[in-house]
Amino acid sequence: MKNLFTLNTISKKLLFILMSVALISSTTVIVAFSAYELTSAKQEQIESLNSLSNMMSPNITTALMFNDTEALQELINPILTRSDVMSVIVNNKLGKQLAAVYSTEYLQDLQHVIEVDKRLLLDNQYYGELKITANNSYINDRVQFYIKFISSLTLFSFIVSLFISLLLRRRFLNPILYLAQTADKITKSNDYSLRAEQLSQDEVGQLTNCFNDMLYTIEQREHLLENQVKVRTKELEKANSQLHQYAYQDGLTDLPNRRYFYEKLHALISKKEITFALIFIDLDGFKEVNDSLGHDYGDLLLHQVANRLKNCICENDIIARLGGDEFTLILQGVSDQLKAAEVADRIQKSLMQCIQIKKEKVYVTASIGLTFYPTDGHTVEELVKRADQAMYLSKRKGRNRYEFFSFLMEEQAMEKRKLIEEMKIALIENQFELYYQPIFSIDGTTVAKAEALIRWNHPTKGIVGPNDFIPIAEKNGLIGSIGHFVKSQAVSDAVEFNNLSNIPIQVSVNTSPLEIDRAGEWVEQWIRASKRYDLQPHTILIEVTENTLMDPDSKIKHHLKRLNDVDIDIAIDDFGVGYSSLAYLQRLDIDILKIDRSFIQDLDINENSIALVKAIITMAHNLEVKVVAEGVETHQQFLLLKQLECDFIQGYYFSKPIKNKSLSNGTSIKNHFKLYKVTL
Repeated sequence: MKNLFTLNTISKKLLFILMSVALISSTTVIVAFSAYELTSAKQEQIESLNSLSNMMSPNITTALMFNDTEALQELINPILTRSDVMSVIVNNKLGKQLAAVYSTEYLQDLQHVIEVDKRLLLDNQYYGELKITANNSYINDRVQFYIKFISSLTLFSFIVSLFISLLLRRRFLNPILYLAQTADKITKSNDYSLRAEQLSQDEVGQLTNCFNDMLYTIEQREHLLENQVKVRTKELEKANSQLHQYAYQDGLTDLPNRRYFYEKLHALISKKEITFALIFIDLDGFKEVNDSLGHDYGDLLLHQVANRLKNCICENDIIARLGGDEFTLILQGVSDQLKAAEVADRIQKSLMQCIQIKKEKVYVTASIGLTFYPTDGHTVEELVKRADQAMYLSKRKGRNRYEFFSFLMEEQAMEKRKLIEEMKIALIENQFELYYQPIFSIDGTTVAKAEALIRWNHPTKGIVGPNDFIPIAEKNGLIGSIGHFVKSQAVSDAVEFNNLSNIPIQVSVNTSPLEIDRAGEWVEQWIRASKRYDLQPHTILIEVTENTLMDPDSKIKHHLKRLNDVDIDIAIDDFGVGYSSLAYLQRLDIDILKIDRSFIQDLDINENSIALVKAIITMAHNLEVKVVAEGVETHQQFLLLKQLECDFIQGYYFSKPIKNKSLSNGTSIKNHFKLYKVTL
């Protein structure tokens, strides 16, 4: 319709243009011919008056020679009979008027007049002048005639132009308007099977044929596009389904993934008056399966675990894999611990059964944490965090169990996080200090060694023992910084102690297993410190646990040999509580065995403890290794150890740990330690 309206508008404009052209052409011709006619009429009138004056001048000149005024008057009177002449005047050579005649209109219109002056000459002698004045009547008559003629011509031209315009419209525009109407029908109906009828054999007819061919092409392309759109639509629907699957489904276990879980959890919480239990599950022993059998077995294990978890829940419950070996369950409508515990029990029993993967039999368990909405939290973040806390509590308590969240648990977690931040500040503000507990020779009077023990001088809690912060530091990546402080301070103090003492004092330093790296950087740190302070041989004794040394990696033995090469001794701390192999110890460069205090505390009342300590001392001496007994607190324990030929004694019975700064008093270490020795 819009195209049709446009063509109608174009045809009207075309008609208007043609009419305008005709009108402008006629007007131009009228203006040109009017100007020409006006000029030529005026020129003809002037020529006519000149001819009249030329014809009358001989007679008038003769009458003027004889000064015959009556004859002059008779000669000029007939001139006034001419309709356009208004006055005739004869002047002598002096300019005096001798004869004159005037028409009745002379005084009415003196503006639009034509004046012709004729000099009266005879034999080239001037006798006077003839003046003829005429009006514009001749010109006006000619103009009126011409206006009638031009008006008739303009009307004729207009009629001819209108006829030609209508003829052109009918001849050319109507077929085009027909094509436009056909195109408008096709546009409204989207039916490209319609065709336009060919009305002529000229160019418009060719245009109609081209139009029909174009419709055929469009019709064919439309069918092709429809088929392609159908195919593409099916492909897009399939791709959309796959994308939805990738976005919300775990490809390994075919369970809903983390994204689906969080969106579902948000949706549940947004509902009113709803309750559910949230369960976090982390597999115990999954890493061992991956490390021993490979990731392919680990993937198959996760798939079978997912199937078992599906069998432990109801149809309305939701199970998802968060990633790795972590799964989560949402038990809708469950709000009490008893029902949630039943599900947790089913999960435990199901997972404890043997899982067959190819030809291998695999056993795994699960650490499970449970929390409830809205009892334990009102937001997704609170519920997830607290379920995770309960799950990690299960791991800390031995795994293969489940724990319910409690707010006491969260308080402990917050206290732990606070402690971690305070430890970072303590490292910056040098709040850590070293205390030293003297190690006496078996005679009970000579101090040969001192063990460096770290303390935290907390700004509000006071002195904090290592058992309260070292395990947390080991789990949160702070043990390296603390160990660096201990090394630096212990080496510096060892130099000071030996400068003040009359006898050599060996400082022993505990080393966390996490500080001992296979690349040997921890060894390099000790070697650099030894060279920097120019330590005397055997000034430093490094204490490591026996489990650290039982690593089958042969590099440990190489690192110990490097330390021995620079006269840094090695001690096995808490000997007897680990899994040491006597044959393996024989191959290590060990200088000291420190018997754990658990064997010493009931030494005076338990015969088995005496036998065990005796065996350790005998074994160590056979390996040419010295023995230190830790935790000696009674006189009887001291006497028994002396009888068993133990080499060194350490414990509260002799001395408590002493702050290192209190030792810098100008006296010898030996004399200071004698304040704490036992009087035998």
